[in-house]
Formats: sequence, C-alpha cells, structure tokens
Amino acid sequence: MSKNKLDLKILNSEIDNIDHSSGYNLIFVNDLMLDAELGVYAHEKNIHQPLRVNMIAKIKDIPDTSNEKIDNVVCYNEISIIIKKIVNSGHTILLETLAEKILLECFKNNRIETIKIRLEKLDAIDDAESAGIEIERSRK
Repeated sequence: MSKNKLDLKILNSEIDNIDHSSGYNLIFVNDLMLDAELGVYAHEKNIHQPLRVNMIAKIKDIPDTSNEKIDNVVCYNEISIIIKKIVNSGHTILLETLAEKILLECFKNNRIETIKIRLEKLDAIDDAESAGIEIERSRK
C-alpha cells in the first residue's frame, strides 16, 4: 500500500472507539446583519438601526447524521429565521428584551441545552465599532 493512501479499514475500526453519546454539538450563526427598530431614546423611535447578531447553541442530544436528514439536527437556518422574525416584529426598547424573546423561541426546540446570544448596535456610540449585550441561558 502507498504511504499516501488512507486505509479505510483502519479508519472504520477506529470509529467504533468513539463514544457517540458523549460530548455535545455546537451550532452557530455569526455576524447576521439586520436593520432593527430598537432603543430607549426619542431619536431611536421610528428608525431602523444596524444590528449584528451572533448566536451559539449547545446541543446535548447528539443527532444521528448517518442518514443525512436535516430533521435529525438543529438547523442554523431555522435559528436565523427565528431571529429575523423577532427582530422584524416591531420596536423593542431594550436589547435584553430582544435577546430574551429570541432565547424563548429557540428553546422551543427541546434539543437545545444552552444558548449564548450577542446583540450589537453598530451606531450606538460614536468612535466605537459597536455596543451591546451578550447573554447566556441554559435549560433547567
């Protein structure tokens, strides 16, 4: 056998040594850029502001991916749709409130154990790239 060829028999035998029920999976959405109606100040009413969203979710129930079915995993596209729907649902005064709404909706998926979400207003503070919050919540 050539030095550069991978022996699949060896690889397959090593797969049996992995505890597939251990650990967890992480899914994420990075730098989702949205226009949002948010803010507490009068000058923030009735305008859209740029908002950057980052989210990571810990999935404890390791999915069976052997059959390549999307229904077996927590879909990051579905998470992004949830985020967009909530952000576009109207004016929110506090980023904390917006984050909690997103978390509550995402936790409807029972496979999600922990979620960390970061919301950044890009025009909130002069001379700063962004300002915002990051929160993390876990299922009871």
